[in-house]
Amino acid sequence: MFDKIIAFFLSVIFTVLNALGLGGVFGGINSSDAYVFANMSYGKHERQILDLAIPKDNDGEVGLILFIHGGAWIAGDKDGYKDAISNCANHEGIAAAALNYRYIDESTSIHDIADDIDSALSAIKEKGAEKGVNINKVLLTGSSAGGHLAMLYAYSRKDTAPVTPAAVVSYSGPTDLYDDNFYYGSALGDTATVCTLMSWACGESFSIENKLSFKAALDNVSPLTYVNSNSVPTVICHGEKDSIVPYSNALSIAEKFEQYGVEYEFVSYPNSDHGLESDPDCAKQADKLLREYIDKYIR
Repeated sequence: MFDKIIAFFLSVIFTVLNALGLGGVFGGINSSDAYVFANMSYGKHERQILDLAIPKDNDGEVGLILFIHGGAWIAGDKDGYKDAISNCANHEGIAAAALNYRYIDESTSIHDIADDIDSALSAIKEKGAEKGVNINKVLLTGSSAGGHLAMLYAYSRKDTAPVTPAAVVSYSGPTDLYDDNFYYGSALGDTATVCTLMSWACGESFSIENKLSFKAALDNVSPLTYVNSNSVPTVICHGEKDSIVPYSNALSIAEKFEQYGVEYEFVSYPNSDHGLESDPDCAKQADKLLREYIDKYIR
């Protein structure tokens, strides 16, 4: 059922990574400047692995940027961020990591992925301690499903996370999985396909006919639900022509930020679809904000 979705997202993931300009932000690679741990296990499942780089030149305490890949929670891989995490540690003086997580299915929901992020951060903090480094705060970022997971985790687990969430930068991330605009005319597929995907996401099986009865379950895995006056500063980047994640999702969370006085930036890409590929000036603005958030919140 999801073969076309997976193929589509694999192509979109690389488009988004290119649009972010991460290589341009962080410069070249020099592995002698960082401790690098590739495919480090943080659990027993084959998907529970991560890549981590920790700068060798530090004062015993560093912040972390955690990259979370997209792919509709059913596809994608951390490998697209290899250069970015090395460059962060080598040239920005911060720790950086990218993780794989368990894909959703009939028995694995987004709640399980949030647990994976917990476990990954615990493993990262422990590895830092082995090198005499306290990894004390994290900026979470990702595209599409990765942006969703970054927001959901930072807002819902801020007070219990092994490494304290300090900020979020989301690219095309879903914020409201109940939004009707997901279910009709989406490039994700027909209504039945979207319902199946969202059923897996929230851990409760529903159809479009009884979707209302499962609003609470969908709200429980929607970042919008958890926004409050203590939510971390956030950058939202979203294409106005997004055919995957409705632009209404971005507008809704921006309204919630305003309601609760949360510090945020909203970069709206007027000509772009889900891959944020058609607005180079907006991409430059997003790159600048990512750098500013790194400097302000995890230095």
